[in-house]
Amino acid sequence: MNELSPMALLRFVALFLTQVFILSQIQWFDAVSPMVLVLFLYWTPLERDRLWSMLGAFGLGLLTDMALDTVAFNAIALTIAAYLRPALLRLSYGSSVSFHTDSQFSGTIGQNLLYLFWLVLTHHLIFFVIEVFELGEAFVILKETAFHLPFSFLVAAVIAILFSPQKR
Repeated sequence: MNELSPMALLRFVALFLTQVFILSQIQWFDAVSPMVLVLFLYWTPLERDRLWSMLGAFGLGLLTDMALDTVAFNAIALTIAAYLRPALLRLSYGSSVSFHTDSQFSGTIGQNLLYLFWLVLTHHLIFFVIEVFELGEAFVILKETAFHLPFSFLVAAVIAILFSPQKR
């Protein structure tokens, strides 16, 4: 499946606008701002070709980076998360996950949240490694990830639960 669906385009635009105009303005404890761009990968159908997922993630990240002046941090982090997506799916849903059906939304809520957690963690670790760009500052990388991860995961989980097409 490589065609662009109207729903995918709507989610792409909605995530971009939400991140740039709403979430980037929220400062928790004057330091932490939620980053929920990984919802693009969470909602991308499993049968989508890896290249198209990576290109979409790169495009969303690059547009967001241009709007927020973050020097391609999101573009790189989202592209790497898109590349690692099959491994994160197997880690969350087990080795029996089928990459030919949309089984992402047929899993339990715990499996779906675990998958979202791995996506957010992957994005944040890569984002802050690139931002600090010095592995000697590993404590700073871990501190920034630890501060941003819970808030980003909470906001992303609420959005994912509210707007996912999963039957309740």
